[in-house]
Amino acid sequence: MSVIRVTEPEATELASGGAPACFQVLALDGGGAKGLFTAKVLALLERDLNMNVADHFDLIAGTSAGGIIALALGAGLRAADIADSFTSLVTSVFPPARRHFKVAQVFHPLYSSSVLRQSLTEALQDKILGDSIRPLVIPSWDTQSNEVHVFKTRHHERFTRDWRVPMVDVALATSAAPTYFPASRLNGQRLIDGGVWANDPSVVAVAEAVGVFGVPITSVRVLSIGTTTDLRSTPRRLDKGGLVQWATKAVPLVMDATASGGKGVTRFLIGEDNYLRVDALVPAKTYALDAVDLDDIQGRAEAVSRNFSPLVKTKFLQHLAPPFTPIPEQGTEDANETH
Repeated sequence: MSVIRVTEPEATELASGGAPACFQVLALDGGGAKGLFTAKVLALLERDLNMNVADHFDLIAGTSAGGIIALALGAGLRAADIADSFTSLVTSVFPPARRHFKVAQVFHPLYSSSVLRQSLTEALQDKILGDSIRPLVIPSWDTQSNEVHVFKTRHHERFTRDWRVPMVDVALATSAAPTYFPASRLNGQRLIDGGVWANDPSVVAVAEAVGVFGVPITSVRVLSIGTTTDLRSTPRRLDKGGLVQWATKAVPLVMDATASGGKGVTRFLIGEDNYLRVDALVPAKTYALDAVDLDDIQGRAEAVSRNFSPLVKTKFLQHLAPPFTPIPEQGTEDANETH
């Protein structure tokens, strides 16, 4: 296979410091254990197209499970290794026996964040957000101040704090789904799953590209990868349902709704030609946030990656993202020169 190079117009504009001819975003949905689908799709695309996915994207955004995968890409892991790690995470964090304790979920989170932390540490080790090889945006929600919390690498001089945070802590914050995991504590803040407002982080990434990187909206391209979408409708009984009826439905519905809204707004902003959504429609209840059939989801990823591989190659692989150099802290460069 021939080596993929930056096209001539892109190389010229990047070298001159002007606006890039294109700015490519990889956006990864949340979905709990279903994030294994995303990891498998990326691994198969890397294998089939003989490339490293992180080389072709100027910004990577991920929420919840997608945030974990985005952080792993930022940590320099190849997609195949991420898929292997995510498989281990699913089997250890979501043991089948624990899913029978649904009554306990009425009063307490069903799963242990300490087990999740251990699994994340095995993959991300002791890396901090500032170690990322690509700019990242990772949504979460601050329940204390009741506002959006987006973790960002130091790709702008305003961002002076998040780069110090361990990647594991960022991963715990973005994936702390209500009723499934307790809120993540970070320096006194109580943070939960970013999926409550941005399960599909595409529109968050587009806003970052335009508002922070200063990229013209016409230059932004987005590859959005889902975690499978159920072919289902909300039962009529919920129209007049109360807390008991909605208890197990609310979290998945909120995440589906925010993902759907993110897709629609992103398409509208950048146009169909600059947007590609990779996902699989599956029968209702095929998978859950805490339960997937490993062989079945592998099969879904095989089919989807085979079908979308030519489009990914055509739309995204002609662009190589420039190396990411985080903006140094004020005074850092001067201090380095004195040593």
